[in-house]
Amino acid sequence: MASDTCDLLIVGAGINGAGIARDAALRGLDVVVCERGDIAGATSSASTKLIHGGLRYLEQGAFALVRESLREREVLGRIAAHLVRPQRFIVPHTGERPPWLLALGLTFYDWLAGNSTLPRSERLAHGSPPLGKLRRPVPGAHAYYDLQVDDARLTLTNLLDAQALGARVLTRCALRQVVAVPRGWRCLLGGRGGEHEIMARCVVNVAGPWMPEVEALRGAQSPTRLRLVQGTHIIVPRLHDGDDAWLLQQADRRVVFAIPWGERFHLVGTTETELTSTGALGVTAAERSYLLGTLTRVFDVAVGEADIRHEFCGMRPLIGGTGSARTASREYRVNLKQDAQGRGWMSVQGGKLTTYRRLAETAVDRLSGLFGNSNACTTAQRPLPGSDGMSAGGRVELTRRLALRWPGIAADWLHALTARHGAVAERLVKEAVDEGGPGRDFGGGLHEAEVRWCARHEWAREADDVLWRRTRCGLEMTAVQRAEFSAWWNSQRTA
Repeated sequence: MASDTCDLLIVGAGINGAGIARDAALRGLDVVVCERGDIAGATSSASTKLIHGGLRYLEQGAFALVRESLREREVLGRIAAHLVRPQRFIVPHTGERPPWLLALGLTFYDWLAGNSTLPRSERLAHGSPPLGKLRRPVPGAHAYYDLQVDDARLTLTNLLDAQALGARVLTRCALRQVVAVPRGWRCLLGGRGGEHEIMARCVVNVAGPWMPEVEALRGAQSPTRLRLVQGTHIIVPRLHDGDDAWLLQQADRRVVFAIPWGERFHLVGTTETELTSTGALGVTAAERSYLLGTLTRVFDVAVGEADIRHEFCGMRPLIGGTGSARTASREYRVNLKQDAQGRGWMSVQGGKLTTYRRLAETAVDRLSGLFGNSNACTTAQRPLPGSDGMSAGGRVELTRRLALRWPGIAADWLHALTARHGAVAERLVKEAVDEGGPGRDFGGGLHEAEVRWCARHEWAREADDVLWRRTRCGLEMTAVQRAEFSAWWNSQRTA
């Protein structure tokens, strides 16, 4: 059994755990991260893939949350430039909210965003080109911008940076036992990632929906009751050409997003279904019907269950409340307990993808007293791996440069690599060329060289890690191609 010591043992490698690991390592703390599954293997790879202010939260009066989210939207546009892109949303005037109310809300949204690099909202008149894609005429629409993001790779790049700063990341390695010892915790970890004993000064429980299970290991309960709310998404063939996304108002006051996903699909979601336990997670027939019904009501296309190419759902661990899931708070809470022995235990609840960096800053600020560390947070200034030197149009320029250096490599593969890996793609391609080229083509844009990279440098341990989180090429592959890749992967792992 491997033994180690650290300042912080972070339990959970979702977006919040990854953000805390990066911030803490950047401030000089000694960090270990343990995750019982894959990085971003649950909620953090099952979002709507947006960095946004939360336009609908304005109706709930959550102005501080929206303002913080919009500020973080601007920060992430800088530090994760290779993983985000501006996305225009069309909000048709379909009667659920009067146009004047939409105009007021979007004007306030723009004002809260301050001096944003994204365009301001605008009103679209009847007959504007995007509205021709709807089943029925509408009197007009509004348009606004947010950012689209690859949520799984955003989580991964935070951990890659934490590792570069000295953090150790243990995947497939669950926290099994916690024992209080003088000035810390003796933590036993185990799983497919091996057996480890970690002596930690402080444990940070950021296990999301599984937070109560981790608290129970030390005989405690969660500081605040969590509500588990399932959000389901479906991916269907492109509903129309063009790059506009849609925010579709529903009669139940909820909204459904329909967002272009790659060249051939639309991502549609989400739902808000209360769950009684973590084991209840799973797409329901009612959710499929709800999302498909929205599409057939709004667009001039026939979409049925047979058209669903992929579906996924994640659990949002929301903080308490007794109202509807639609109005439950998306804010976060950071609770730190420390005793006379010098032990610390931090519990992190709630939060959303957009505000992960700010949550991490708050958490590590709270830890400054425990460790006597007064270093300031610099995560808003340091680009994530792959975004170094990136700017508007940076991926296009990088792809062009790589094509000039290696003219024998297919341009579409280079384009895909720069979109996923940013500036790191140059190292990946060089490694591939040194080892004989891209290697086997598994379909869907997935080549053996990138698979090797994911296994060597990005903690990929199972076929699904590569297909659905490191690359998302699984969506572009047939069922036969996915099965063949999985068989090849398993043969390589056991060779």
